[in-house]
Amino acid sequence: MPDVIAIDVGYGNTKPVWSHDPDKSGKERWGEACFPSITPMAMVDEESTGGAYNPDRILITVRNKGYYAGPAASMGIEARTLDPDYIESDDHEVLLRAAIHWAMREKRALLPAIDMLVVGLPVSGFSARGKRLRDIALAPRDVPVPRVLQTSGVPAVITVRAKQVKVLPQPFGSLRYAAQNLPDTDELFSDRALSMVIDPGYRTFDWFVANGMRPEMKLSGSFDGGVSNILRQVSQKIGYEHGTGSLEFDQVEEGLLRGAINLGYKVIDTRPYQAVVLDAARKEVMAFLGRIDANKARLRRVFLTGGGASYYKLALAEKLPGYQIQMLDNGLMGNARGFWLSGYDDFDV
Repeated sequence: MPDVIAIDVGYGNTKPVWSHDPDKSGKERWGEACFPSITPMAMVDEESTGGAYNPDRILITVRNKGYYAGPAASMGIEARTLDPDYIESDDHEVLLRAAIHWAMREKRALLPAIDMLVVGLPVSGFSARGKRLRDIALAPRDVPVPRVLQTSGVPAVITVRAKQVKVLPQPFGSLRYAAQNLPDTDELFSDRALSMVIDPGYRTFDWFVANGMRPEMKLSGSFDGGVSNILRQVSQKIGYEHGTGSLEFDQVEEGLLRGAINLGYKVIDTRPYQAVVLDAARKEVMAFLGRIDANKARLRRVFLTGGGASYYKLALAEKLPGYQIQMLDNGLMGNARGFWLSGYDDFDV
């Protein structure tokens, strides 16, 4: 079986996928992970100076600088990188290496050569940056070996190379994932009908249109916005009403999920701010509809995916009443799972 590794590095979260198999009951089992796209600087190697070992916090060295990545990269609130040149940053490289480290750990295997590495870009950057991302993904990179694999004679760091690289528009992954269990007769595969994937991410609001499974990039697009825009508006509203100043987006996101933000000296009920979320989502959906209006009549299937899907579900249902919008199960992982499936498709197995 070829080693296919898919890595969806988003502004919000990094999602690696390394396997897909049915379990004994026939249900799908995915080898996958999801961790925040944060890379705090490692001022000291805490483990080497007597700190406790934590397998969920991975020390990565890039250009002689140390960074932490993984689910336990930071116990505090960390700002995320929202740089349009993200793929050129140390942060992006750290997250790629951390994802490969995680895949090796879970597969219990060293991966000096990956048969296929699948990565992606937002729709807006795909044409201009796709070739550059491919070059980045093909470059050899030093990845720390998981402790479970550090047996006698195994170095602490190995150089990993990808034999092949595939770069996809991120929402194409969700289309491939949605197609996984559909019959061949489904109209999704027909070249007479258009399907659309709506993918509100952390920094961009993307939509991807396909004719059958063939991308229609001229009908696809994205604009700056997404979850970070919603969280910014909620943060500013809370700061104005409670005199707290703008809160970190992670703090706001968790507060919206839990129903409250505990600042220590006061607890803020976030339920009234769901109206701010809906208003911000409606405005972005209206901006999106203004860009696709001429092609709405040709759409047959509309899928909603991504970590921000829940913020936009109601607004999209309001503004697209003539369509049944299918919200993908585990949409947070939808693009990454589809990346893996698309990469595996290239092997005659």
